[in-house]
Amino acid sequence: MHAVARAGDATSTVRLPIDIRRFPWIRRLAADYAFDYSRVADFFAGNPGDPASWRDAISRAQHQPRQRDAVAALIEAQQRRRGAPAEALAAAAQLRDPRAVAIVTGQQAALFGGPMFTLLKAITAIGLAEQVRKEHGVPAIPIFWIEGEDHDWNEVRTCGVLDAELNVCRISLGDPADAGHTAVARVKLDQSATAAVTELEGILQKTEFTASLLESLR
Repeated sequence: MHAVARAGDATSTVRLPIDIRRFPWIRRLAADYAFDYSRVADFFAGNPGDPASWRDAISRAQHQPRQRDAVAALIEAQQRRRGAPAEALAAAAQLRDPRAVAIVTGQQAALFGGPMFTLLKAITAIGLAEQVRKEHGVPAIPIFWIEGEDHDWNEVRTCGVLDAELNVCRISLGDPADAGHTAVARVKLDQSATAAVTELEGILQKTEFTASLLESLR
């Protein structure tokens, strides 16, 4: 975690390390995985901090029989329907390479993208794929899987947003037809979605990115 300090026209980055073990809600398994892997080694296929474990994992992935062409074609088709940029389409096509590996993460669909850690997971997958390509010389494709089959509407209908004074404000969708009774991906949004975007517009601190963000959400 880091903060950026500005002095005149100069910009400097100051890293402020935060030990997650200080937070009372951090589970022991997560803390040991990050700081004392030997305590949880039996539960996982390899130590993420050990290059040899990465080599083994890459080898296993490359030798696992897969319908690579079918997987790549399916992802490419989804990307095209969503208007994905050329870089995303090219990444999906790389999955056909028998040497390629995928760095996969994901999160359930939620209002305005969900919690901040959802974005951080996506960024981490992209960075990790770049690291694997550089250190192991293999095509590595980051994939973010959206869990749309979740039925817990109340868990995903609300988003916390910081206003200009850094107060946490809660914005929620209403209860469209079938909400809570079918998968989130099948719920058709109603006018409460438009109201939620309007509410967000009144809360957000105005920056050079605000207009384009709101346009994308609408």
